[in-house]
Amino acid sequence: MARKLCLAILRGDSLFVKTVTLVAPIILASACGPAATPAPSTATAVPAPPTSALPTATVAGRPPSLPSRSGDQIAFSSDQDGDFEIWIMNTDGSGQRQLTDNDAVDWSPAWSPDGSRIAFVSDRDGNYEIYVMDAGGTNQRRLTQTTNASESFPAWSPDGLQISFDSDRGGNWDVYVMASDGSGVRRLTDHPGEDWISTWSLDGLRIAFESKRDGNYEIYVMNTDGTNQQRLTRNTVHDGFPSWSPDGSKIAFASRRAGNLDIYTMDPAGGNVVRLTDHPAEDSSPSWSPGGTQIVFSSGRDGNDEIYVMNADGAEPGSGNVRQLTDNGAQNWSPAW
Repeated sequence: MARKLCLAILRGDSLFVKTVTLVAPIILASACGPAATPAPSTATAVPAPPTSALPTATVAGRPPSLPSRSGDQIAFSSDQDGDFEIWIMNTDGSGQRQLTDNDAVDWSPAWSPDGSRIAFVSDRDGNYEIYVMDAGGTNQRRLTQTTNASESFPAWSPDGLQISFDSDRGGNWDVYVMASDGSGVRRLTDHPGEDWISTWSLDGLRIAFESKRDGNYEIYVMNTDGTNQQRLTRNTVHDGFPSWSPDGSKIAFASRRAGNLDIYTMDPAGGNVVRLTDHPAEDSSPSWSPGGTQIVFSSGRDGNDEIYVMNADGAEPGSGNVRQLTDNGAQNWSPAW
């Protein structure tokens, strides 16, 4: 039975739902939002659902010391073998190697802080769940255990003890968090508008996420127990795919505020917005290098979705700053550095 896999990739005049025909019985539903015009960015407090605080292993507001990943490899999702699998490559695009190999869809990889593991999404057991594997592709195991729901977009806490993710298990898309072994799942948001695509602050005390609760997708931030939810962007266009910088000083995101989808940065309060890319193609899914000096992203600028890298200050157009890392004629999405 043919079905359509819907992955949240921003394209066209709205949130385009990327479609791939595969053989399987389930659909991952992705929401769509309208395009419009820019407005100033402000932070406005909104009510948060009552939740229990999750323990975080922090000392004086900082995560405990962990071995830092070297940042010499980028993980991404590609259908170059016929279906979507997790791949890794060197930061110059060389040494591309496939980590997963099955007839299911594997996508949305996320490195653990120490670089020893990769969390990802797969429908290999019939519905979309969060999995984890060793950095070399071995020891693949399932973390979430739902049967009539979907999970997506895993993100590690800075101490490596927790993973946030989004799920529609409660009837609508919300942000959840669990221990890195899959135990202790807690719901952080509870809103009829879609909440998803989360990213952690350096100190492990805040989570930024994307939400449609005001009618179009905007970026919000909250404490890691779900309290103190605040809106950071304020536009009638789509702002999404937040990615917190390694030093905690900036959040990269994708926005259609100038007409086409480009990569921007802002400070954690929503101010000092800077446009990094300026291209008629669609640029999305930014991910910072561990040192914070570069950003990898996906773009359709060569006719299909490929992975590119640029300096974190952007400096397009005409600077020669943007470099293409993949060039395989396939669809290459969700890069993670």
